[in-house]
Amino acid sequence: MVHFAIAFPLMTLIMDIYYRFKKSSPNGLHALFTYLSVLSVLIASVSGILAHEPIEEKLADVPVFHLHESLGLFLALWFLAVGAVRFLMDRGPGSLRNIYTALLVLGVLLLFVQGRWGGIIVYDYLLKKGL
Repeated sequence: MVHFAIAFPLMTLIMDIYYRFKKSSPNGLHALFTYLSVLSVLIASVSGILAHEPIEEKLADVPVFHLHESLGLFLALWFLAVGAVRFLMDRGPGSLRNIYTALLVLGVLLLFVQGRWGGIIVYDYLLKKGL
């Protein structure tokens, strides 16, 4: 489930860069992928909250857990902002396209960090050490 939260935003970024390269205006497919990206990040954040609750005390000992938890909540808000800018992009000034792309690029980079920390928690602590 959480892998969609990386895949959809990355596909959306690739699509946005492609549209810029081709000098095409973002269309309905672009909007659909943006909103799927927002939804996937929100679902991943909710699933993270639900998944860690039963083992929260054990996870407190993992050095990156609190950073991972905080970044997950931040990314949910961040991608809501990405979705809002995309919604306004068709109705507002052309400069919103640059803001949208900048938010998306930074969001995808932060998702890679989030995925790395999630991998550390799962593979280095939960599976190897049996927390």
